[in-house]
Amino acid sequence: MIRILLVLLTVLLFNVNSNAQLKDIKVDVKNNPDAYKVEEDTIKKEVQKTDIIYQHDSTILYVIVKKIYLNDLYYSLPGENKVNKMDQRLVHKIEYSTGKIEILNETPPDIREVGDYRKVKVTENPDDVDGLIEVAKLEAKAEGSDRGYSTPKSLDRTAVIILRRKAALINANIILITERKSNVAFGEIPSVTLQGIAYSYR
Repeated sequence: MIRILLVLLTVLLFNVNSNAQLKDIKVDVKNNPDAYKVEEDTIKKEVQKTDIIYQHDSTILYVIVKKIYLNDLYYSLPGENKVNKMDQRLVHKIEYSTGKIEILNETPPDIREVGDYRKVKVTENPDDVDGLIEVAKLEAKAEGSDRGYSTPKSLDRTAVIILRRKAALINANIILITERKSNVAFGEIPSVTLQGIAYSYR
């Protein structure tokens, strides 16, 4: 009987001590605002290791900037290896972890929606693309029918539209036509083939 009482007394004392320790811990954290400051400082240090992207729509991203190529900005999220891509024309500025600040676009640009081929210009004058960035070489072929409804002029218009659609898909702004081939031989289906180079303004 005495042995049982001693065991119960030991358990009771252990619980009292444990509760007292927990109360002490709570009091220490409550009365020690520096504990929260340490955590806040740690978060700030982690943020300082990243680059900060400021977008024109007021969005702020904490990332690791990899590179900027043509209209695209490549970046990774902190702690990840996956490389993401975004339209760099949406970005106002980048504040790098080194302290360097790079302004990409002072004002929000008028970004053409992909597929808006009507805004892609077509030229045969090399001076019109002087100083622009070459994006890709393109080719378009328009074929008529064996019923003879198509004319070289209408086929040329169709080929130009095909070229402009292809250029819109890669966000090019202007196409320089470098070669034009027409096939209107008797007994063969008429066709027009256009070759060109797509350029971007930046």
